[in-house]
Amino acid sequence: MLDRDNLLDLIRTFTLFSTNDKGKMIKIVGRYQQFRAVKLAVKRLLEGRNPRERSGIIWHTQGSGKSLTMMFMVREMYRHAQLSNWKVVFVTDRTQLEQQLSETSQNVGFTVKLADSIKALKELLKADTSDLVMAMIHKFREADLTETFPELNASPNILVMTDEAHRSQYKLLGANLDKGIPNAAKIGYTGTPIDKTEQVFGEYIDKYTMRQSIADGVTLEIVYEGRTHNAEVPNQADMDTAFEDVISDYNIQQRLDVLGYGSRNAYLEAEPTIEAKARDMVKHYLAHVFPNGYKAQVVATSREAAVRYKRYLDAALKTTIAELEQANPAKLDLDRLKAMKADVVISAGHNDLPHLKEHSDASRHKASIKSFKLAFGSEEGGVNGDMGILIVNNMLLTGFDAPVEQVMYLDKVVVAQNLLQAIARVNRVGDESKDKGFVVDYVGIGHHLKKAIDNYDDREQKEIIDALSFPEEELRELKGAHDAVMALLEEHGLTDMTDHDAFYDVFYDESLRFDFMLAFKRLTKSLNLLFPARQALDFMDDYKALAEINVLAEKHFRDQRLSMKGIPAKLRAITDAHLESRGIDVKVPPISILDEDFEKGVGERRRTKTKAAEIEHAIRHHLEVDLDDDPDLRASFAEALAAIFEQFRDNWNKIYAELEKLRTRIINASNEPTYGLHRKKQMPFFRMFQRELFGADKPTADSTQVAEEHAVYAIGHDDRISLLVDLTQKITLVVERELKLAGFWESIPARNKLKAEVQKTLLAPEFANVPDLIKNRKHIISRAMEIAEKNNDIILFAD
Repeated sequence: MLDRDNLLDLIRTFTLFSTNDKGKMIKIVGRYQQFRAVKLAVKRLLEGRNPRERSGIIWHTQGSGKSLTMMFMVREMYRHAQLSNWKVVFVTDRTQLEQQLSETSQNVGFTVKLADSIKALKELLKADTSDLVMAMIHKFREADLTETFPELNASPNILVMTDEAHRSQYKLLGANLDKGIPNAAKIGYTGTPIDKTEQVFGEYIDKYTMRQSIADGVTLEIVYEGRTHNAEVPNQADMDTAFEDVISDYNIQQRLDVLGYGSRNAYLEAEPTIEAKARDMVKHYLAHVFPNGYKAQVVATSREAAVRYKRYLDAALKTTIAELEQANPAKLDLDRLKAMKADVVISAGHNDLPHLKEHSDASRHKASIKSFKLAFGSEEGGVNGDMGILIVNNMLLTGFDAPVEQVMYLDKVVVAQNLLQAIARVNRVGDESKDKGFVVDYVGIGHHLKKAIDNYDDREQKEIIDALSFPEEELRELKGAHDAVMALLEEHGLTDMTDHDAFYDVFYDESLRFDFMLAFKRLTKSLNLLFPARQALDFMDDYKALAEINVLAEKHFRDQRLSMKGIPAKLRAITDAHLESRGIDVKVPPISILDEDFEKGVGERRRTKTKAAEIEHAIRHHLEVDLDDDPDLRASFAEALAAIFEQFRDNWNKIYAELEKLRTRIINASNEPTYGLHRKKQMPFFRMFQRELFGADKPTADSTQVAEEHAVYAIGHDDRISLLVDLTQKITLVVERELKLAGFWESIPARNKLKAEVQKTLLAPEFANVPDLIKNRKHIISRAMEIAEKNNDIILFAD
């Protein structure tokens, strides 16, 4: 990336500015696959000898920024003299992409001409101008798509870029474009691979697959769970279930006859079926997804079924809330749950009945979608994030990005590329609790999932299959994670999980402590995916014990990496209840070394090494946090601490004794006289001046004072203190005055002025008798600037 030409290209071509959903200006820089694809595609346009050689496919998985890639492509093209006069035609049938391309094109300095009819498209294609044209296929009439185009423009300087190029509508329009602009190059963009028999666009220009995007952390793996019975169950009596597999055509009519439905849609639209599935969806959602703050999408077989789903989901939520008010073992947030809403997003139809028309209003859709995309408890522009479940039929199955969505409940027969695009709605990266997306299948798609990709090359099939996982695989991963952490502990003799001192002694080795952190996090991640499934319950006792060890080790070592902050809310409710039963309050910080109860707590440890370690890490924490504003004092104690371990090595009895002495000295230092100076604002300057001007020595491991003088000067002790107090007050007055300047530390002239003011004060007549002041003034000024920058906020705002 830092190659000179690549870096310049990133800045010039692959960087743009845009406004995000919150109205803030943001900078967007192209990712490596966008950079690579654009370079390869432009190279093909420059070197291709005919339309076929200039055409091809860019397969970039869902969520990889295809609209941005298209804009970067235009930018890169127009930098080349050979391509700067080309006409570029975007073909899309998605309103969202239409909006994205329009906005993005403006951000890169281009204007897109919209063709919302075949007539308008023909006129724009005829023009011999190097413009950008967007053919909005979703606004074309079906009859217009089937008419035969005359030759409109024979120029070879035309590029057609097609979004999701596998759809049947594009084939109709594509055939006409071949006649109308016969010499145009064609590049197809897709998030799902093109059928291997597709010959329209030619070979692949670039691939960025699901598996690659998962490895890059751009998207998540998807867990597929089937909630139907197997379609090939031989005993028909067993098929009379609430959730029947109705996708397989095998013996389907017999199964539907048993269930009492004449057709597949009649079964999927039946109110008893929807009612039962809605209850199951709510149960699954509240157990697996809602506790971590994520949202759900329900895909219904028809618009009628979508509206019915809302009624039964609302009823199931109401019933469940009443039950949870009586008993809430998972500690779900009932206030959030009571405020949560579900809504229907469906398209309008001719002569719709009122109950359908109510849910096809575009303005209502916009508000519901915005609410859905917001996190629970948040608010933006008068819209809150209470929308938790969106129910759809055809809308929002492609091109809909909502990182807050984690689960799709699929109750519609979706096949081929449409299936792959639909399930990708849940693979967007959210916060740290969203490890994977979920697809819960109520129609039996999973029995034939591979059929959706059977027409692709074997390597392409593997790329997609590798992006999916199944509950049995997740269970194996959970078992593996549990076995790994238990094996790690057993390897170091940690078989009794109640012997916490033994854990502390082993975890004193930071590398072993880090190994435990990684193993515990892996177990947490795996358990979060399955809990509270029955199979996951077998691991909960060990997990609670490990969580307790994790929390206690964090307190013992003052190691924030062991914090429970990263534990998903779903598991936190369980672990917090366990810790509470054990008398452990996660919110209470470890006792400070200055606290009078500190020594009592340490004394309860059974091993000397454990006691020494607790004091050691408490001292380190005190130096890093409480003495952060006083680098001199912190450095002196840090050196004393290092000297103890250097001198006494593994003699833990001696180390323990010396650490107690050092702790006493630190306590004494906290009680040192301040001579009327502000402890936080001025004492750091005072100590620095004392050290630099009068040679205060650094303490050793066995010294009994914070600092000892190593030279005798003519100035008496009281006069010396008086001089230091005077100097400290004058310097801090100057520093505080200058720091009030806005953007002080970014201004070199402002910093130079402060250095000059500090030097002027040091060279004042009242300090003329201080030894070596003039000789060491540059070093002293540097130290004063260091303290001023470190303590900027304290100096300006401390009371």
